[in-house]
Amino acid sequence: MPIHIEAQKGDVAKIVLLCGDPKRAEYIAKNFLESAKLFNEYRLMYGFTGKYKGRDISVQTAGMGSPSISIVLEELNMLGVKSLIRVGTCGSINKKVNISDIVLAFNAHSSHGIYNSYFNGGAFSAGADFGLTRALFDKSAGKSYKTHCGSILTSETFYEDSFDLYEKYAKFGALAVEMESYALFLLSAKYNIKAATMLAVSDIVFEKKRGEKELIKKGIDNILEIVLDTIVENYDYLSNN
Repeated sequence: MPIHIEAQKGDVAKIVLLCGDPKRAEYIAKNFLESAKLFNEYRLMYGFTGKYKGRDISVQTAGMGSPSISIVLEELNMLGVKSLIRVGTCGSINKKVNISDIVLAFNAHSSHGIYNSYFNGGAFSAGADFGLTRALFDKSAGKSYKTHCGSILTSETFYEDSFDLYEKYAKFGALAVEMESYALFLLSAKYNIKAATMLAVSDIVFEKKRGEKELIKKGIDNILEIVLDTIVENYDYLSNN
């Protein structure tokens, strides 16, 4: 049974939103879910289950980086989760992607090949679930804010001595950099879990420019509007294998 998520099967919904910050998990539970109940607070990895338009949805803190989210994913799988959607932030490495825009990832590259040992040194192509990603993209159409759909880079480090590596991935079309989605997509493929990532742009990496907190919060709120309505409209698909 799980060690870090102190819950039993049934405490966690089949569909879970993942966020790095425990305060963001708490914010989502209090402001978007009805009758939200705390099912985990171990190490401040807050987890809540509530309802949105009558449908059971959970939100779980995943921490920062691949090791942290990997622990959470392994334990959510033990608890019978069927779909995972990462809601978070990223840094733009593409000139067309600006602060508070939304990035919907259809796949993630890995900067350090953290899981290459799984494949005898080979590289795994980690992609999102097509059906879920398409539904999120369709739901974002016609909104006043911009949604960019493409590849992203998952980095195993936050502070870099140079941007050389990011520039190489940007040259090959990566839109943004973050720290969790490669692990999310890989482990979801391993366990036959549907997964997607939708991110608000908080930084312009090459300009070392960070957005104001209110702009970033607005981007997250825009994502939640899209994600929660998409879940309701595709609930049967997302709550089953």
